[in-house]
Amino acid sequence: MTQAAQCERLLTALSSRAMTAVEIFQELGIYRASARVHDLRADGHVIHSTRITVHNKFGEPCLVAQYSIPTNQKLLIPLMPGRARYSLQHGKKEPRA
Repeated sequence: MTQAAQCERLLTALSSRAMTAVEIFQELGIYRASARVHDLRADGHVIHSTRITVHNKFGEPCLVAQYSIPTNQKLLIPLMPGRARYSLQHGKKEPRA
């Protein structure tokens, strides 16, 4: 399978749900998931990586990346929203409680 075909297959799968590299390998047959994610990002696609903890076959916790494509609604939410509460008056902040 070509790299372009792998990228297309991965993009379709990530559009429906978030996946780890192991899930991508098992379900899509793509060995180098991070390389395909890099290719997709280079083409302009927005792909988020979230670090999650999974357990290996020995029961030990391991950190892995979980890749996802944000929906349009998620793109509207700022990553670091402000902490101040804004009043109805333009340019005035309410004091913190």
